[in-house]
Amino acid sequence: MFRDKIQEQYEELSPRFRSLADFILENTLDVGFLTATELARRVGVDPATVVRFSQELGYSGYRELSREIKRYINQQLALRYQKGASEAEGLNAELAVLIDELSDRILDMKADTSQIAQVAERIHRANQVFVTSTNEGYGLAELWSTYLELLGIPTQAIRAGTASAALLLRDATPEDLLIAISLGLDPGGEIGHLLSAAGELEISTISLTTSPTLLPARQANINLVVPSKTPSGYPAFDTLVALLSLLWQALILLNKEKATQKIKSTMNSLNILVEQRDKVPSYDIAALSRLWSQE
Repeated sequence: MFRDKIQEQYEELSPRFRSLADFILENTLDVGFLTATELARRVGVDPATVVRFSQELGYSGYRELSREIKRYINQQLALRYQKGASEAEGLNAELAVLIDELSDRILDMKADTSQIAQVAERIHRANQVFVTSTNEGYGLAELWSTYLELLGIPTQAIRAGTASAALLLRDATPEDLLIAISLGLDPGGEIGHLLSAAGELEISTISLTTSPTLLPARQANINLVVPSKTPSGYPAFDTLVALLSLLWQALILLNKEKATQKIKSTMNSLNILVEQRDKVPSYDIAALSRLWSQE
């Protein structure tokens, strides 16, 4: 598959070859209908560079690469369905378009069904799960960690900073699993280095990214890519959240009885806390607050 070949060789590619690789991965549907000359014009290189790029990936030339891209497009189109045009007006009409676009991006994940199942099974088997991300993605890592804990899966959210990463590597074992979330807002250097170090310690690693060429995607044992590009040109994180939700539901299916029991027990605990809050006088709460604020 051309996508796998690009990802595997991305680090060794020249800047011009990387420009071609990025364009092909981000605009695959368009590339399927472009000649070598047209692709070269879109990327800003000469046609000979397109041919050499194809050969660098192991193809006889661009024609062979183009045939594989067309086969990939046909597979993707088979997963899609045609939506009717909305008759709404104003903001409602614009929202209808956005909903259709979101559906298209989520449908793109169907090609990774087997990978998603594989990731869910690895999470299910892990002794402990560590979820890491940088500052902009750490809130999402914490949220997902909470959901995993809800199912009774020992989970810990870790920031991808040097100190926290060192503690993670100290405590993790080969029976554990490290999952990295990369929103694509930076190159992912800290996350990529952590994944690389974890791999050297034989700790299983999984990355969830918006691009297969990000450093975390290239360093993880398994990488799940979700589409983030939108017709408006602004990147979106909705599909990444949808993927996390899908993984969580897959974990429920792997052990539905245990998951149901854990969720029910959690809800009972929440009810007890709510009841206790109603029983505790307000002046006791105020006194406790003053106690903790004392130096």
